[in-house]
Amino acid sequence: MSRLLRWGIDHANGVITWTKKSRRLHPEGQTVKVNFGSSVFVVDGWLNVDASPHVLFAQWPKPFLALMYKASNAANWCRERDIYLSQLSRNRFIHHNLEYGLPFETGSVDYLFSSHALEHFRRDVAEHILADGYRVLKKGGRCRICVPDLQHAFRLYKQGNTEHALSYFFSSLDGAHHQHRYMYDFELLANLLTKAGFHSVERCDYRSGLVPDLDRLDNRPDETLFVECSK
Repeated sequence: MSRLLRWGIDHANGVITWTKKSRRLHPEGQTVKVNFGSSVFVVDGWLNVDASPHVLFAQWPKPFLALMYKASNAANWCRERDIYLSQLSRNRFIHHNLEYGLPFETGSVDYLFSSHALEHFRRDVAEHILADGYRVLKKGGRCRICVPDLQHAFRLYKQGNTEHALSYFFSSLDGAHHQHRYMYDFELLANLLTKAGFHSVERCDYRSGLVPDLDRLDNRPDETLFVECSK
């Protein structure tokens, strides 16, 4: 995809998300689970919030999604076309820019999950997103944040894997949603979560914690920092 076309898509997508920035939804269900910054990497039973143009067309007919997959070079980040089609067709998505916060009413969500999304925002924007995540959680609700581990990137550099280490800071893919704008170790992320209002902030092991469905949600264990906290 040409850079001009990529710019046009990102600009149009930004306008669309801006028109919906103030909405507040009250999700239905006895237990409400929200995956924010999900892209198409989702599991059943979760509401998935993302600003990607792909999510805008979720649940459209598969022939259209197949054309979109090919035209957008989505194979660069989702290698299996059938997974791309299936995820967008079967799951529940909300097209929303997280820079405006989370599109839910206060105290309406039981669980929050985010994987490899927070690093795509500037630190001040990430702070706003987490504060709004605190707002939408019910009292006693649980949040799990998964990000690339800054210490892992430094270890790679010290081991001589320079190109791999630099890939955490500079993306080779076009598009605003692929760029990393900040990185976290445990102390940096814990401080941000505490400032947002969360308590009991703790580092967790891969697929271990109090948030449900971690056996299907957690990924990339070798490079990821897993942190949970409570409201």
